[in-house]
Amino acid sequence: MKLKLILIAVLAFGSMAHAQGVLSHLSVGAGFEGIFPAATFTKSLVNTSQLPNTQATTNSVGAVGDVRYEFGRHSAIDLAVTVNRASEIFFYGQSQYPTRYQSDNGEIIGTYIIRLPSKERLSPYFLAGGGVVRFSPNNSYSGATPSTDTKSAFAYGFGSDFKLSDHWALRLQYRGLLRSEPDFKLISTTNNQFGTGLKTHIPEPSLQIVYHF
Repeated sequence: MKLKLILIAVLAFGSMAHAQGVLSHLSVGAGFEGIFPAATFTKSLVNTSQLPNTQATTNSVGAVGDVRYEFGRHSAIDLAVTVNRASEIFFYGQSQYPTRYQSDNGEIIGTYIIRLPSKERLSPYFLAGGGVVRFSPNNSYSGATPSTDTKSAFAYGFGSDFKLSDHWALRLQYRGLLRSEPDFKLISTTNNQFGTGLKTHIPEPSLQIVYHF
């Protein structure tokens, strides 16, 4: 009986030590992220007076949270989730009025972190990776009924953690996304008068409070 109790105690202690070892490489962050998409344009037809189609996403501020696991001295992996609300504005070249669709958007982006030489309180890094952006239309729109749309995205960026204490840090980060413009699955039902189908670049600066275990 004593042998069993000792064995259970050893296994429990080992599990706690292992968990503590894993947690020591883990950090979680939460904060705000600016989302500033560029506009895209289709090309006008050659030798005609047709105007180009234009599609743009309104600027917005979203909430961001991430989990980061460090391994080795200069490497880490990161999973970030951002939620925000924005509007897609499409202007058909031959129309006088734009079409506007508001949507609740979610970004799930995984990245590989390359850490640069750091100082006592400053830890800079680069990041690269990708994920998906999900566009969920709400009831605010001025055209045909839209559907949820999902686009893949490439991510790159850089940032730095500013150490505040043994466990707390302030993270300043710039992330750029490259993705296709959403069309809410309307491009085939509206005589191609919605959705440019082009890729756009989205700068996403963020500010987070980070807790290191």
